[in-house]
Amino acid sequence: MDEQEFKELVIENPYTGTAKQVVNLCTGIYEASVALDAQTFRAYRNGTDITDKIFSKLRVIGKTLCSVPAPQRKELVKALPDSYSTIHVLSSLKAPELLTAVKTKRISRKTTIRGARDYVKHIRFPALTGDPQIDPNNITAPPTADETWRQILSIHEDPSQPLTPDDLLKLRQEMTKVIKGYGVEVRTTEDTSIRKLQQTQRSKAETFWKSVLEDQLPQEWFDELPVETRKQFNLSAVQEVYKTPLRQFTGLLMRTCGGRKNFWEKHGRTYIAKMHLEMAETSDRIRRNNHKRRLEEVFADKDGTRGGTELLRWNNKMLKGAGLPIQ
Repeated sequence: MDEQEFKELVIENPYTGTAKQVVNLCTGIYEASVALDAQTFRAYRNGTDITDKIFSKLRVIGKTLCSVPAPQRKELVKALPDSYSTIHVLSSLKAPELLTAVKTKRISRKTTIRGARDYVKHIRFPALTGDPQIDPNNITAPPTADETWRQILSIHEDPSQPLTPDDLLKLRQEMTKVIKGYGVEVRTTEDTSIRKLQQTQRSKAETFWKSVLEDQLPQEWFDELPVETRKQFNLSAVQEVYKTPLRQFTGLLMRTCGGRKNFWEKHGRTYIAKMHLEMAETSDRIRRNNHKRRLEEVFADKDGTRGGTELLRWNNKMLKGAGLPIQ
């Protein structure tokens, strides 16, 4: 795509236009970003009247939609609202989740941005939004959100004895179990943003994977490290091991287990836990994506030396047990 073709794409498909125009624009932007070098793509972008923030959102939409097979993408476009902002919210879902949402009519031409946010929150963060009946790996039965329902009860908190977030979540889950058989539902009035839920989930993941690291590398393991090794890696306590940068962390484990040959057998699970901890601790999306790709490479185990299949099973088992999404 040359610069003139790119300009025509932007003119003929305004981001304020129909869903079809938005999709054409976004997929074109994403395909250009992949095909062109960074400097050329930046020049194309600067040649439009679209702000950097909006342009970034359009590229995100394009990346998600390009992951949907062309025949299915046509059906998806028919169900999307004429709003790039709403489509951007929905683009945080995976392609199979989007297609399921269309099939079950959970998104439609009339979907609002608020409805899209609520749906995404319930799909991506079912445990954090207090909806225990939703399986994060089975999104065919999302929560009811019909505003015509009549409110019949109201619960109030004693300000002198405020509930913790964990208490509130447990309360809602227990109430949902009790009232489910009566055909009613529990709703909260708190408008929790997706960003806040992401932060809460990462915090939960950080606490969990740190505990896994502590199990994999306990105090006894640290006590047995040779003094020379501790000095080489500048370590005086086992807690410092957990915080060690990834490259140094991997080097330490290889040193203690006798090299790369024994690394995956003895410390494969430890490495997976460390990668998850790094992903949870960083606010840098690029770093998280790099770590995620690295995990996918380990689980793929093309050369058969890392025990990827066993590690993948263990990884999924740990995530499920912790109530974290299996990616």
